[in-house]
Amino acid sequence: MRFGPLVLALAATLALAGPAAAESAPLKPFAVLYKPGPSWKAGAPMSQQGLGPHARYIGELQREGRIYAAGPLGAEKGLAIVGATSLDEAKAILARDPAITSGIFTAELEPFGPRFGGKVPIPLAD
Repeated sequence: MRFGPLVLALAATLALAGPAAAESAPLKPFAVLYKPGPSWKAGAPMSQQGLGPHARYIGELQREGRIYAAGPLGAEKGLAIVGATSLDEAKAILARDPAITSGIFTAELEPFGPRFGGKVPIPLAD
């Protein structure tokens, strides 16, 4: 039996999301582009921006099966692909992010509609 890319992507989403999410509405991917906010310390590296609470929050989302990928994008930005059942839920997830509530980052949120996927997972940074 052949499965198309969309069916495989849905299966992977449900597998990542875990049993609880599989019983509810399927997760859809949303792209989050983080940019320096009003509390960003100009000239300081990302490691000195007070992002510990944000990292813990992203880790929590990862344990829940809601993060497909996340990390720095250059020296002052970040990117996350988040799974949510709707745009409203994705907005709520973002609204609870300590990097947003503290003003360290602002963020743009967009639905993400991948059309191509690699056969190899994205390698993690050291």
